[in-house]
Amino acid sequence: MKRLFFCVLSLLTGCALLGPPADAPTTISLGTGSRRQVMFTFDARESDTAATAVLDMLHRYRVPAAFFVTGQFVEQHPDLTRRMAAEGHEVYNHSYSNPLLRNAPETKIIEQLRRADAAIVRATGHSSKPFFRPAYGEADENLRRVAFREGYRVVRWSVESGDWKEALAIQAATNKVVSTTTQSGDSSFTFVEKQKQDRLPEKDALPPNPVLVYATNIVQRYQSGAIVLFHVGYTNTLQILEPVIKVTRGQDYVIVPMRVGVKP
Repeated sequence: MKRLFFCVLSLLTGCALLGPPADAPTTISLGTGSRRQVMFTFDARESDTAATAVLDMLHRYRVPAAFFVTGQFVEQHPDLTRRMAAEGHEVYNHSYSNPLLRNAPETKIIEQLRRADAAIVRATGHSSKPFFRPAYGEADENLRRVAFREGYRVVRWSVESGDWKEALAIQAATNKVVSTTTQSGDSSFTFVEKQKQDRLPEKDALPPNPVLVYATNIVQRYQSGAIVLFHVGYTNTLQILEPVIKVTRGQDYVIVPMRVGVKP
């Protein structure tokens, strides 16, 4: 009897030490790669106010990004969605109509995921799996479990840019940043090579201004594998994106796609 007791105790202790299985449906808020890697993510709901300009800027600096798009955004802006994919960006699921899915019934969650994925497949030819960002980043255990069963991991963020706020402590007139010292149209350059070119030497440090201060505050919140949240529906994004890119690279961070920064 005593021997049986210790066998059971050993099994229970072993389970406690092992913890939940590696494929448990947890929310991703940080990457799993190098500590100097960061990921830029953009939520796209319905408005495309800044989408074209954001894509232009990402292309100019050869920055890879992950776009979490709703099905409605894709249906209203199929050309923009196709451009995201064509320029090498990742296009992931942000539900169909961006409802709050915490405490939602399973049927509604599945419908939102599948309708959005179908729209993305029609526009890009690729599935939106394996990442899904729910409205406001809010997810309960049920949502994570259902999404996981549908082939998705729930993704949040670790750093919020705040570009959605109505008023930023930034003056557009002072939004002047030093241009990069290297200008090249050679498309053969990789993201990493381009980022190495764009690092700013100390002698070329940016002059202090509200935009730079705001961008620096964002970068100072980075952790290992930071996931940064931006949007494509606000003009504020255009005001802060370029300086955030420059300060990020100036601090020797490398901006990588989610498929690189988040391992299964």
